[in-house]
Amino acid sequence: MLIITNRNINNSNFKNGVGDHDAFGDGVNSKGPNEVRLATAKKVSGKWQVVLIKEPSLITAKNIPSQQAFSRLRDDLTSRRKNCVFFVHGFNQSFKKNLEKSLALEKAHGVEVIAFSWPSNPGGFKTKEYRHAKRTAGASVGALDSTLEKLGGYLKEPFNRAALEACDIKISLMTYSLGNHLFQKYIVDSAYENETAIFDNVVLCQADVDNKGHSIWLDQIETGKRIYVTINENDWVLKWSDANFQKARLGRTAKNLDSTNALYFDFTGGEGVGNTHGIFYKKTNKVVKSFFKRVLNGERGEDTPGLSFDIRSNCYKF
Repeated sequence: MLIITNRNINNSNFKNGVGDHDAFGDGVNSKGPNEVRLATAKKVSGKWQVVLIKEPSLITAKNIPSQQAFSRLRDDLTSRRKNCVFFVHGFNQSFKKNLEKSLALEKAHGVEVIAFSWPSNPGGFKTKEYRHAKRTAGASVGALDSTLEKLGGYLKEPFNRAALEACDIKISLMTYSLGNHLFQKYIVDSAYENETAIFDNVVLCQADVDNKGHSIWLDQIETGKRIYVTINENDWVLKWSDANFQKARLGRTAKNLDSTNALYFDFTGGEGVGNTHGIFYKKTNKVVKSFFKRVLNGERGEDTPGLSFDIRSNCYKF
């Protein structure tokens, strides 16, 4: 997987150019929250190997390592006929937790992950730390914006018939939990210029953002095909967020679902769902798994067997 991060780097962790799950920390990049680094990560014999991709001091059109890394990824996905997910994680995630969750996503749905790893773990699961993480999310908007701008530019090349016919991969975006707060800040920011149009699907998974007024910013999102919002009214993490901030969370509220730009999916009450927050990778039931497998591979979630549209609530249910 590819890792794009504005976390601080632990240089002492790298030996012969290879680090592990402690390669990046829980603070922002020393050059500021808008500065990002690119790395590759894989798990070998139970241990993470993280290799930093360094940009040279003198960049020319032929030696942009980040562009070369994305080109290699695209070629690899094309040859393996595999799709890709750009994943933005949520609150209380160390670098190691982000790696493990990204790997779980890959294994569960047969996709390759590009992980946008932001410093969301200020030291605990408490109100003070949560507020700090929200501020960091807001400060990370520039990093996300520049990342998606570069990714969009890299995906445009090469632009010829042979390349277009050979490239049949789909790239989707999933923002999870408090990662949706970062995404919301990005969408309403003046820097947003429809960079999300590169994604086949955009999935707002268990969004830790206000339900009230959510359609205002959701209706601004540009995407290649569709936008999906998932809901579990019994979500234990979002229940904590509700209780502490007295505002209904989008991922936990099956009312006022009024965006004309999104499709809503309410998994509340489904077999095995319970109070699950990590609904995209936890074991629940085959309908939920089929939904995520479809949407994260750029397909239509509304075609998932076992779900039907409820016109009264404007969402799909069991």
